[in-house]
Amino acid sequence: MSVSTVLAGGAAAYVLLATALVYRDATRVGVDLGSPALWAALVVVTSGASVTTALLVPDAPLPGVLVLAALGPLLYLLERDDSMHGDDPADPTRLPSGSERADDREE
Repeated sequence: MSVSTVLAGGAAAYVLLATALVYRDATRVGVDLGSPALWAALVVVTSGASVTTALLVPDAPLPGVLVLAALGPLLYLLERDDSMHGDDPADPTRLPSGSERADDREE
C-alpha cells in the first residue's frame, strides 16, 4: 500500500465526516441562506479540491491547500452564526452574547 493511497483514504474519510456534520447541523439549525444539501456540496467541493491539489500537485504550498480545505466549513460556520444571531439590530453598547433580560433590568 503506497503513501498516496493511505492519504487519499484518510482524506476521503475527512471529506465524508465534514460533509455529514455540516448537513446534520444545517438541518438542525435551519440555515437561512441555501439548503443543507447546498452547504454539504460546498464542503465536498472545497475539501475535494484541496485533497486533489495535495495529491496531484506535490509542490503545492501547504498553507494554500489548508485554506482551501477550511474554506467550505468556515463559510458554513459564518452563515450559521448569521442565521442564529443576524436579525438583532446592531447595538454598540453591548456584546452580541449579552442577553436581552440584562438590558431590561437596567432600564
